[in-house]
Amino acid sequence: MDDKELEVRIASAHPEERISLLDSQAERLFQKGQFQQAGDYYARAFQLEKQPNARAYFLGQMGICQYNAGCDKDALKLLLKSARLFDPDKPEFMPDMYGFVHFHLGSLYEYYHKTAKSLEARRICEQYIDSQEKDTRWMLYAGLSRNYEALHKHDDAIRYSQKAIQVISDDDPGLAYLYESMGTNYMTLGQYNEALKHFAKVIELDPKFERLDEIQLKTANCYHQLTNDQRAVEIYEKMLELHEITQKRDKLIWLYIRIADCYFRLQKYEKSLLVTLEGMRRQPRKALEKAELRSYLTNTYYELGRYREAVLEGEKTREITKRFHNDSIFYFRMALSYYRLEDRKQFDQYRALCKKMFPDDEWNKYLDKLA
Repeated sequence: MDDKELEVRIASAHPEERISLLDSQAERLFQKGQFQQAGDYYARAFQLEKQPNARAYFLGQMGICQYNAGCDKDALKLLLKSARLFDPDKPEFMPDMYGFVHFHLGSLYEYYHKTAKSLEARRICEQYIDSQEKDTRWMLYAGLSRNYEALHKHDDAIRYSQKAIQVISDDDPGLAYLYESMGTNYMTLGQYNEALKHFAKVIELDPKFERLDEIQLKTANCYHQLTNDQRAVEIYEKMLELHEITQKRDKLIWLYIRIADCYFRLQKYEKSLLVTLEGMRRQPRKALEKAELRSYLTNTYYELGRYREAVLEGEKTREITKRFHNDSIFYFRMALSYYRLEDRKQFDQYRALCKKMFPDDEWNKYLDKLA
């Protein structure tokens, strides 16, 4: 039936049949991806419909059409009107559609970073989860997981990712993203072994995962936190080798810092020093990165017994910035280097500084004994 024949049939039909014809045509156009045209037919049906819940249904369909057409503002207005018009206590209430409207509201609110509203909409949809299709169910759970992660409720985020995994098909590309999410949340909670299991699952499911670099970095960071520095440095060095081909070298300072720290913790001080010097040769631009990298010159020179060089590099580091990541290692070795050089004044100054900056560190007791 072409458009003319359809219009003739609609014109001659009684009101209920007319609404049904408009609804069916809108659905056919929607399935073809012709969302604006589908929305027009839903709008015509809405004008004819009198029953409140049925009107809410058509408003919801109009909103979903606008959503799929990329007209977010119009979609939001229509979906909100639909949600307000639905009444569970009145005839012809459609729980599946009511839930589906809130599913799309959750997505829109998340896109505009309105996490609390997104969570609220998705929680309403969850009440009608049994009436939703399989894809909607797992995407809803995944969305709730992201909401809770954004709210720093990582246990809840993991719980909803697990629910999504139970629903999603084993061959769905979204499965890898769910394992990535769980790994990241476990990592944030300090459960590094669990995080490693889930990051490994991502790579198993999709060896060409679009954020493979991030997965590798997080994997290395987990090993680093677990003090498995040998495994961590192996991954960091592979990343450095790959990135030096594809990126500007001055953007890789953070990798040199990680590698230098791993070798330092492995007590391979010569290697830590060589990595630090190579990183410095890249001429880091960011002050904090420059200071943190340079601090390893002090750290390794001290461990190698080169105390004069340690304090010279340390004072240069402090000219850049007084505070940076992982700086307790640096300040205690500055104090110890001055002690080895028998510079009592500078030793006392750094000993006092360490007490002030790191009052709970056990190294303070050692410095007091030396004093």
